Amino acid sequence: MHPAPSSVQLSPSGFEDVPQVVGHMLERFRQEVCRVEGERPIFALLNASYLWGMQLSASRNPPEQEAILISRAIQSSAPALSERHPQKILQYMQSLVLLANYFYRAGRVMEARYHTTAAASLVLSNGLHQIRMDSRYPGISGTARLSDPLARSPCDAAEEGERINAFWTVLILDAFWNTVHGYPSSIPFTTSMARVDTPWPRLEEEYSQAPFDRDFRSSLTIDRFLSGAPDNWRNHSAKGNFAKAAVLFERATFTALQFKNNPALRQSQPGTLMSLSTVIRKFIQDIPPPHRDAKSSVNYQLCMLSLAHAAEIQLFFPFAGNDAFSRSRALKAAKAVVDLIEVWVPSLEVDYIDPMLAMIWTDCCRVFCDEAKRLTGQGSSHSDLRQPPPFTQREIRTFCAHIIAGMEAHRFPLMGKLHYLLSFCHAITESSPELQLRQVKPEFDKIYSGIK
Repeated sequence: MHPAPSSVQLSPSGFEDVPQVVGHMLERFRQEVCRVEGERPIFALLNASYLWGMQLSASRNPPEQEAILISRAIQSSAPALSERHPQKILQYMQSLVLLANYFYRAGRVMEARYHTTAAASLVLSNGLHQIRMDSRYPGISGTARLSDPLARSPCDAAEEGERINAFWTVLILDAFWNTVHGYPSSIPFTTSMARVDTPWPRLEEEYSQAPFDRDFRSSLTIDRFLSGAPDNWRNHSAKGNFAKAAVLFERATFTALQFKNNPALRQSQPGTLMSLSTVIRKFIQDIPPPHRDAKSSVNYQLCMLSLAHAAEIQLFFPFAGNDAFSRSRALKAAKAVVDLIEVWVPSLEVDYIDPMLAMIWTDCCRVFCDEAKRLTGQGSSHSDLRQPPPFTQREIRTFCAHIIAGMEAHRFPLMGKLHYLLSFCHAITESSPELQLRQVKPEFDKIYSGIK
């Protein structure tokens, strides 16, 4: 094992700003890596953590050091499962999540997707999607279980919570990034073979403070949520809300695409889109607004709520070209994200923000870009769009300026690649928008390959 670089401080608080989707998943790891005695984490997790420690370090590090740390993190992943460590499966998952987030943040999509897929395969093959599954529930068969869970039962409520959170962390990562880039989810949670029965995640301390009853069983976790059924088990956890927002984002995107590509569905199943819309709206209304006294950080709350609004954009934006109602809903959802940027981004506690926000903000800009095009007379001329627009050209320009300011304050490789697109969006309301629009649309389509 290589020693940690001098710039990496493995203190108990050293990973508080690791990606929001990871949250506090490494709480036990931080305790283990800092203690003098006992089993140390596996090499794969140590090296992935060193890599993130360098990223979060205030000091500048030469590119050569970063390349060395990347190489070590990848090389140590291969033999991870052959190590003799009681937590090797869970820690290997954590290392894959850290590497995937690192590569997404760097804009290295294929490498990120490789590690995301590996993490998804690992959680499914170890049955983490079926924690506390109710085997008596009608319709459950032996073939529905892809594998047995981790061989050893969790020793306490905290360890069980760690497994639950590991599953949902991987699902969030997989659902969001695969959806954005047009790939099917590696965890096909809408199918019977990968149906999710694991309870919604909670913050680490919540598992110990209010542990599950010994006889508590869970079933159809995502199916029940999407059907609008009430969740009577601690449904206000910030981690649970983040997972729900990711599920809604994935479902909204692919449901809208399915209906757009097959217009007959809108006639034969008119209630499907509105039912999902109702679930999204109720979910957003039930989420408390961000506040500094919450158990989770403002960063975490900002990303989770932005993701929920992005789900509404994904559901309605594909129909904005010829439906005034859809156009208005998509624009208002994008405006809600801008409101979050304006209020909270200037006062974030840390410089780091989740790379998901780079994609969400760019998606909002796409909505405003489309609206600006329509306002200049280049969009659809259908009569139902001739009513007063929700926002003026000047307001659209202001919204884009707020997004640009947010990106300027939090620059990293992926954000830098997207920043010039936002500058185009800000310019489209000037005297000659046609050239900018022709240039920016192919780039938007390239980035959002899965969202046509």
